Amino acid sequence: MLARTSTIAASCTDVSKSFALIDAGSVWRAAFSNAPDIQRFQALSDVTFEVPKGQFVGVLGHNGAGKSTLLRAVGGVYPADKGVIVINGSMSGLYELGLVGHSQLTGRQYADRLLTVHGFSGRQRAEMIADIHDFSELDERFDDPVQTYSAGMGARLFFATATAGQYEFYLLDEVLAVGDQHFQSKCWKRLMDRIAHGASGILVTHDWSAVIKLCVSAHVLERGKVIFSGPSERASRVYLYGNDSMPEMRADIARIVEAPASPMPCAAGEDFELTAMIEIMKPEPVRIALVIEQLQPGFGWETIVMTRSMQNVGSEPGMYMVHFQVPRLPLAPGSYAVSLQLVASDPELVNQNIIADSRGWLTGNGLELVVTTGNGPAMTLPCKWSLGAATSGPSL
Repeated sequence: MLARTSTIAASCTDVSKSFALIDAGSVWRAAFSNAPDIQRFQALSDVTFEVPKGQFVGVLGHNGAGKSTLLRAVGGVYPADKGVIVINGSMSGLYELGLVGHSQLTGRQYADRLLTVHGFSGRQRAEMIADIHDFSELDERFDDPVQTYSAGMGARLFFATATAGQYEFYLLDEVLAVGDQHFQSKCWKRLMDRIAHGASGILVTHDWSAVIKLCVSAHVLERGKVIFSGPSERASRVYLYGNDSMPEMRADIARIVEAPASPMPCAAGEDFELTAMIEIMKPEPVRIALVIEQLQPGFGWETIVMTRSMQNVGSEPGMYMVHFQVPRLPLAPGSYAVSLQLVASDPELVNQNIIADSRGWLTGNGLELVVTTGNGPAMTLPCKWSLGAATSGPSL
């Protein structure tokens, strides 16, 4: 089915899915009749969201929240009880082994069968299987039964096979949280390449940092229901701390009494200024830091501007005014996140710091900086050009 608009890669509208809870006494009634009296488990309830074209959307949730069920419903593995699922373009899903065979298949046979299901020709499969063999680094184990693989080896095989082709839409289940650091780095590189070529997808995971790194927006599932939809950093905070709770801080030492209204506008190349009012309640040295970050999908949060070191606010109880200034703000037009952190010494651990108060995306109360086009370039770097006739070499 085609998506409603060219800007939407996939959509779910009021999708629900339940499973029959059967035992030895009810299995035959469930198999040969409608069995309306059999108890059912509601795995998904009226789930609605969209995936913009060219973006990955994250789905966070604790065990039993319905993440994997949602991914399989979108992929067509489970038929939804009700609702509409729309996919625009070719799709590849990473759901582990069970979809295309059994554990006695070798890694090579598994890859060949999945690629056959996806409609690739024999010549295409041969080239892609060679790539899968190389990417997975299974070496001679590629021709051993998958049932003899460790969890890490299976993850390498499944990810390499699911992403071997250039699909338009990917469904990924927890893969970025499995395997060693070397393999995870290869996964990120391949995903960034797919995104660079316009791919879209859904990532369901417990790894909130992966969602922040890969996804612009995300959804939090709880008992089969979407309890939050929004920017990935806010979704991560809801997943970690809940809708109403915040990370534990020591606001009894110091707090940010007043901060600028958000969003804060500033033209590129002009001075950026920020003033905050700080209250110190206990006689403790308090310091403050400012960070300006921007989310780069596929790479994560990039620190753009950061104070060189923590700045001293004061050490005696009272009100303090802190003023920051970045001359000729060297940022391109766009949206940035500004974080302020008040830091004090930990009263229980020597040479350790604690956060007294914070304004940031993780705590859900960060400041947005909107940089608009200025009169000139945001930043000019020294550059030398050299022009000459090409003597030889390949054509571009």
